[in-house]
Amino acid sequence: MFALLLISASTFLLAFGPPRLTESDQAQMPVFASQLRAISQQQLPNVNAKAALIMDMATGRVVYDLNMHQRVAPASTTKMMTAILALEKGRLTDKVTVEAKNLVGESTMGLAPGDVVTLEDLLWGLLLPSGNDAANVIAAYLGGTVDNFVKMMNDKAAELGLRDTHFMNPHGLDQEGHYSSAYDLAIIGRYGMKNATFAKIVATNMYTVNASRTFYMLNSNQLLRMKDTVPGVDGIKTGTTGDAGDCIVASVNRGGHRIIVVVMGATSRAPEAIKLIEYAYRNFTWVPLEPPPVFTALDQDKKQQQLTLSAKREEMITLWQSRYVFPFVSIDRNTAKWESGSQVGSVDFRLGGVPLIRLPVFVR
Repeated sequence: MFALLLISASTFLLAFGPPRLTESDQAQMPVFASQLRAISQQQLPNVNAKAALIMDMATGRVVYDLNMHQRVAPASTTKMMTAILALEKGRLTDKVTVEAKNLVGESTMGLAPGDVVTLEDLLWGLLLPSGNDAANVIAAYLGGTVDNFVKMMNDKAAELGLRDTHFMNPHGLDQEGHYSSAYDLAIIGRYGMKNATFAKIVATNMYTVNASRTFYMLNSNQLLRMKDTVPGVDGIKTGTTGDAGDCIVASVNRGGHRIIVVVMGATSRAPEAIKLIEYAYRNFTWVPLEPPPVFTALDQDKKQQQLTLSAKREEMITLWQSRYVFPFVSIDRNTAKWESGSQVGSVDFRLGGVPLIRLPVFVR
C-alpha cells in the first residue's frame, strides 16, 4: 500500500511539474520518529462482527466504529430499554402476579403462572439470565398490554434521538421490524448506566431472588467472570438469536474512565469485545481540558483583569496526539460581573490546528 502511494505521488510530480506549497499543505502538528513508531503500533483491531463501536461514557464521543449506524437485529440487548422503562415508570416494590399468557420461552428466569414477584425481582430476572418471561411480564404490567408497552419503548427511543431503532417486542426475539444499531444501543446503554439501580444489577454476576419461590440467577455476561483477564467490566447486556448472532453491549471502568463497547453479529462476542476494550485503553488517554490557569483580559472599562478560569471536561484522545491539545480563550468583555462561578466566555480546544471542542469557561 505504501509503495503504491509512493508510485502515485511520483506519477503526479512527473505529470504536473514540481509540487507547490499551499495553505492546505501546512502540517497541523509536528510528527516525530517516536510518534511514527507509536502510530505504526496503533493498528485498528480486526473485529469479526457486523457492527461495533467504542464510546467514551463521559462525553458520548465515538472513538472507533464499524458500521455503527447499520440496522441489525438487537436480540436481548433490547432488554436494556425494557429495564429503563421499568425503572422510570414503575416502583421496585410493586408486586406482580404472573399470568400464563405473558410467559415466553427460550431464555427465561423460570417464572410460572401464579408466581408473585416484585418489579425489582423481575429486573434481576430480565438483566441477569436474560429472561424473556420477565420482559413480557414487565411489559404487560406497566403497559396494560405488551403492545402498549412496546409503543412506550419506541416513544423513549424517539426521546433519546435514536434514528435506527424500532422495537416490536420487549425481549428481543427475532421479529420483522425489530431492529437497532450499534450506535443506538450504546446510547441506550450509556443512558441506563446513569441509573444507579440499573448499573448495580448489570454489574452483578450472581443473584438470588426470594419471592413466592426462590430463583437462582447467573448473569449471561461472561466478561463479568473474567476479572483477571479483562479488569473493569461492570455491565451491560448480552444477546443471541439466529438473525442477530452473538451480541454484547459492555461497560468497562478503568482508572475512573468508563467506555461503552458494542459488538453486534459476531460468532463469539467475548473475544471481539475484548479486542476493542484492550485497544481502547492501550491507545487512548483522557486529557483534562483546561484553559490557562491565569488569564489577563480587558474588562468593560478596558482595564486589565487577571482571571483564574476553569472548564470542566476530559477528552478521550489518541495517546500520541494528547500533547498537542491547545486552548484558545475568548472572554466576553460585556459580562456584568466577573465573579466566582460566573461564565465569562468560552475556550476553543484544538488538536494541533484542528478544532476539537468549544467549552464555556467560568471564573474559579
